[in-house]
Amino acid sequence: MSWLAVFLALFVLIALFGLVNYWGYRRVEQAQRAWFRQMLGEGVNLEAFLQSAPYEYKPLKGSKAYGIVDKRTGLEVYRVKTPEEAEAWIVTNTLAEQGKLPKKSG
Repeated sequence: MSWLAVFLALFVLIALFGLVNYWGYRRVEQAQRAWFRQMLGEGVNLEAFLQSAPYEYKPLKGSKAYGIVDKRTGLEVYRVKTPEEAEAWIVTNTLAEQGKLPKKSG
């Protein structure tokens, strides 16, 4: 009987940790979507914007990092740790090149 209680307690703890991790991930995802919406404006598709941007990102061989490559020259211009960071870098730098960075409020 006691081993069953220990098993159930561990199961509940693991489930709670998983739920907290899931909620944290959802918050990060929502924040990322809000940031991209703020930077690009309403109605702009992120995937379409990234396709038309002068930069792209690719995983680096033998590394967990990603290299950002300038499509015009084929040269690597920056390195980041995650695809999300690469997308944010591409959006920010493309808008800066176009002179369309949103103004800071406040």
